[in-house]
Amino acid sequence: MRTGLGGEGSEETIPDMEALEGQISNLRSQLDCAANFIMAKDNDLERLNKEKEKLQQAYNQAEQRMCQIGGMLWKERV
Repeated sequence: MRTGLGGEGSEETIPDMEALEGQISNLRSQLDCAANFIMAKDNDLERLNKEKEKLQQAYNQAEQRMCQIGGMLWKERV
């Protein structure tokens, strides 16, 4: 930090602008990284959701087919 004279002769601290600019730049960089990370995770979730839907459809079809086979076997035994 640098110091300078205040309004009435008292000394007050003045933040180092280069340090603040560095901190702001660092924070912006962190925000960019966080945004990229969130977008990647969002893409992962979307992909997993689609995969889950496909698996649910396959499960429903298998369950329906098992019921059909069960009905056919039951008819054959009667």
